[in-house]
Amino acid sequence: MPRMETFLVPADVRALLDGGAFRVVGAAGPDGTGWLAAATDGSGRAIEVHVLPTVLDDVTAARVERLRSLRHDHLPVLHDVVPLGPGRTALLVEHLPGPTLAELRSQRAPLSDGEAVTVAVPVASALATLHDAGLAHGAVSPATVVVRPDGRPALVDLRGVLTGTGTPDGDVRRLVASVLAQVPDADVHLLAGPVDGSLRDALEDLVTRGAVTAGELVDRCFATVTPEPVRVPDAGARAALDLARTGATAAAELRRPRRAPRRAPRPLVAGGIATGVLVMAAVALGVAGLLPLPGGAGDRAADGSSVSPPHARRSAAFTGGPAEVDPAAAAADLTHARARHVAAGDAARLAEVEVVDGPAHRADVALVASLAGARVDGLDVEVQEATVVGHPDGAGAEAAVRVTSAMSAYTRVDAAGAVTDVPASAPRTVVLTLRWTADGWRVWDVADA
Repeated sequence: MPRMETFLVPADVRALLDGGAFRVVGAAGPDGTGWLAAATDGSGRAIEVHVLPTVLDDVTAARVERLRSLRHDHLPVLHDVVPLGPGRTALLVEHLPGPTLAELRSQRAPLSDGEAVTVAVPVASALATLHDAGLAHGAVSPATVVVRPDGRPALVDLRGVLTGTGTPDGDVRRLVASVLAQVPDADVHLLAGPVDGSLRDALEDLVTRGAVTAGELVDRCFATVTPEPVRVPDAGARAALDLARTGATAAAELRRPRRAPRRAPRPLVAGGIATGVLVMAAVALGVAGLLPLPGGAGDRAADGSSVSPPHARRSAAFTGGPAEVDPAAAAADLTHARARHVAAGDAARLAEVEVVDGPAHRADVALVASLAGARVDGLDVEVQEATVVGHPDGAGAEAAVRVTSAMSAYTRVDAAGAVTDVPASAPRTVVLTLRWTADGWRVWDVADA
C-alpha cells in the first residue's frame, strides 16, 4: 500500500506507531476519521487506530474492560486502548476488510430482502452481545456496517461504545433504519407485481410498537424472509475501494497543479459486481418516485417519431454547462420518461434518461428483465413537487433534487394474460442525483429523502 502523507496524521498518532510493528498507510473508519496501519513485517496484518476526544477515566476504563472481554464473529477485536495526551485516547482495533453498506449502495442495486436479513441478523446478534454486557454501540449506520469479501457483515467503529452515548433501543432502531435504506422502496414492487409482504413492512411494523430489542429484530427477520448470500464486489472493485481509502489519490491531488473544477463520473470497475446478483436486488431502485407527469409531453409524437423530453430540447441548444438548465425541471421530465420506459419494458431507451451503468440504470435494466413480458396499462402519475436541494460535487455538474409524486391505480397484465389491478399509491418523496452529460441532465441515483 502507498504510504499516507505524514502531515495528514496527527503527531500523537505517529508517535504511538513510529518504530513499532505497524505504520500508517491510509484512512480508515467512517468518513476517514481513523487511520489504517499495516504491519511492518510484511505479514499483511492490519489494524485501525481511532481517537476518542476523552480522557481514560474510571468510567471509560470500566467500559474498556467489558469490551475487551467480548468476542463475537461480527465485531472487531479491541487490541488496546492507549492515552495519547490530555483529552485524547487511542483505540487500536482489528481491521475488518470490505465495503461498508454505504459503499455497496454506491456500486450496486440495493439489497434484496433475503440479502438484507443476512446483514441484519448477525449485526443484531453483535448488538445483543454488547447490550448483554451493559454496553451500547451508539453509532450504527450504513457507514459502520462492513460486508467482508465472503459476504459476512460486521459492526465496526467502537468509539461510541466507550463514550457511552448510545442506548440498546437506539442501536436497534439505527440498525433497522440502516437496513431499510438498502432494501426496495415500498412502491418498487408495484410494477414487478404485488407481494404478500416485505421486510420493509415487517421492520416498520416492529419499530412502531415501542421499544425493540435486538432479539426481537432477529425473530422478526427470520419470520419474514429466508436469508440469501450477499453479493459483494469482486476483487477488482474491492481493490479500487482499498486504494481510495489509502488516501493516495488525495495526496497526489495535493501535489498536482490545481485546475478548474470538473466533476468526473464516480469510478466504476468493469465487471465489478459479482455475477448472479438477484433479480429482486436489482429491482430495488425500480421506478421508486420516478413516475410520469399526468398529461405530460410524450416521448413519441402522433406519427411515432421520437420526441425528446422538454429539458433535453432546451439543453440540446445549450453547450455552456448545466447552470442554465433547471435541474428541478429536468428531474420532472426525466421522472416522466424513465417510468414510461420501464413500464413499457424498453430497457434500451433507459440510456436516454440515465447515466449508463450508474446505480439507477443497472437497477432499471434488471427491473425490465424481471417483468418477463408483462405490461402495465393505465399508469398515471402526479409529480407534486421538484426542488433542488444541493449540488454534491460543489461545481454544479451534479444536482440533488427532491421529488414528490404519487402513482395512480393501474392494471398489470402478465405474459400469460392474467390481469392484476394495482391500487394507487400515497405520495412519496425521493432524492434524485442528476449528473450533467453531453446530452443534458441524466439520472445517476435514487434514494429515499
